[in-house]
Amino acid sequence: MNENKLDQKTVAEECAKVAARLVESVSRTAQLSSLATPQMQEMFGEWIEIIGRQVIRGQELPGRVDVAHTAKEIGISRSTLLGVLLYLHRQGSISITDVGVGKGSDCNEDICSCMKGE
Repeated sequence: MNENKLDQKTVAEECAKVAARLVESVSRTAQLSSLATPQMQEMFGEWIEIIGRQVIRGQELPGRVDVAHTAKEIGISRSTLLGVLLYLHRQGSISITDVGVGKGSDCNEDICSCMKGE
């Protein structure tokens, strides 16, 4: 009986943490959406163009992109680099012809440690 109460308490605590993270995430999204002014969109477009040039600078075409190395070199996450590559592909600047995959880290790398409760 005590074990069942402990499990219920643990589940309740974990649910509370998830709910708090969700509320924080929704709040952050709402705050960021208020920045979607034409000027901010233009600035973002300029930023992604600059990062895009850094990604393809010195890149042989056709060629391969080492995602981990390139992201570290530029100072962005691997997920952000993949987003930039997709942007460049959609713009017609590059053509993505194949994608290599490997074993994952078993954690969502787009969620910062503050959102994971670490």
